[in-house]
Amino acid sequence: MIRCLVLLLICHLTVISGKANGTAFQRNRLTARVELVNSKVKARNGKQDVSGVVAWLEAPGLTARPNRPRQTMNQRGKRFIPHVMVVEKGTEIDFPNSDPFFHNVFSLFNGKRFDLGLYASGESRPVLFNRVGISYIFCNIHPMMSAIVLILDSPYYAISDQNGALTIADVPEGKYQLKVWHERTTPQELAAQSRSINVSGNGVVDLGVIRLNEAGYIPQPHPNKHGQHYDNERNKPAYRP
Repeated sequence: MIRCLVLLLICHLTVISGKANGTAFQRNRLTARVELVNSKVKARNGKQDVSGVVAWLEAPGLTARPNRPRQTMNQRGKRFIPHVMVVEKGTEIDFPNSDPFFHNVFSLFNGKRFDLGLYASGESRPVLFNRVGISYIFCNIHPMMSAIVLILDSPYYAISDQNGALTIADVPEGKYQLKVWHERTTPQELAAQSRSINVSGNGVVDLGVIRLNEAGYIPQPHPNKHGQHYDNERNKPAYRP
């Protein structure tokens, strides 16, 4: 009898603690729909691609999860796959080379500065992304290759799909700051999208439409890892093994 009472008391205290800390007892799903205005990318088959828009939540004391799954950004067909990736701080990403020629992955940006050097088909090299920020990823051989890794100190984020649908899952109750990022939108436009939200209850929270204007975006060519212009080496045979 006493043992049963003790177990009931422990369960009751666990429920109270879970509510106070916003754990799995009160989880919500935040949804939104992304719209791109004055898009710089032509629609395919009459349908606009609205993928690659990132939304996440920030709050005081919010940090990355202790157990972060390892991720992979492949190199295939002279492309990084996926083009946009979001990870929590402290995540390790593998960069395998699935092409029949050499690649040299590098980034000189604040999210993570690294240079993996030249490596052949079938090889893979890892990078630990341990600093919050944005890493623009390039290949020192093929100037058309580019990718973006967003490193966050938050476990609550999502990337829009081709139709613009976006869902942030398993969000506990609390007050958050919503942040938005898109590759082809100006920092001023993105700053205007930030807003405070109050998550309560246990269900679906509709954030409405996130409308981004690409009119102010001007693409700029990037230099190689030495800060110099690329040569015309789009199909340079000397880099084949």
